[in-house]
Amino acid sequence: MFSSDITHKLFRIYEEFSKRNCLERSKIPESLVGYLISKDLIYFGLGDEVCIKSLVDLALELLTLGYDVESISKLLNWKYFEELVSNHLMLSGYHVIKNLRFDLRRYEVDVVGIEQSSKVGVVIDCKHWSPNYSKRGRLSRIASEHRVKVEELSIKCSYVLRDYRVLTKAKYLIPVVVTLTDSLSGYVNGSFIVPILRFKDFISNIMYYVDILSGKSGMILNRCYDR
Repeated sequence: MFSSDITHKLFRIYEEFSKRNCLERSKIPESLVGYLISKDLIYFGLGDEVCIKSLVDLALELLTLGYDVESISKLLNWKYFEELVSNHLMLSGYHVIKNLRFDLRRYEVDVVGIEQSSKVGVVIDCKHWSPNYSKRGRLSRIASEHRVKVEELSIKCSYVLRDYRVLTKAKYLIPVVVTLTDSLSGYVNGSFIVPILRFKDFISNIMYYVDILSGKSGMILNRCYDR
């Protein structure tokens, strides 16, 4: 574990990378350059530049080192967060739809991932960060509201099939709320709450969670599923 002084210096580098993708190497202590390389977070650009591969991945590294989540999240655009979730899904073989609106645009979900061989669709609400998200009651309500939204998607899916035929390949729709923090996780009010640091593992073991839903009679069957 880094000392608090080194972690603070790493945060200052994170601040600079939030403003620009590449920095002069002289602005980064050599010990941190080596650390960032070992974590596959940077690459060398033109001349003497050091460039960030993913600001979100650096943010997650700071979280694992125990840095304050509010300070980290203030510099992290919500689009970066959605992009990280989408990338995890695509690398796992999912077809990804972002910012799907339905029911006369009354509802919107951040990310939908369809894995055709398992016939699973994960419908995701990305909760970047807010002081309220550290409160279990607030996240519980978000989980409940997201469950209702996914049930509506199952009912109204025909409205978006012209643009997203891939939705017909998902037999099951799994409501998932992805959070930056781990203040609450698990199956809550009909949705899975998954901290981003555990999201990759969640997707890798998705059939286990499908079985959990089957046992709880909580499965949402996709009415647009086409055998």
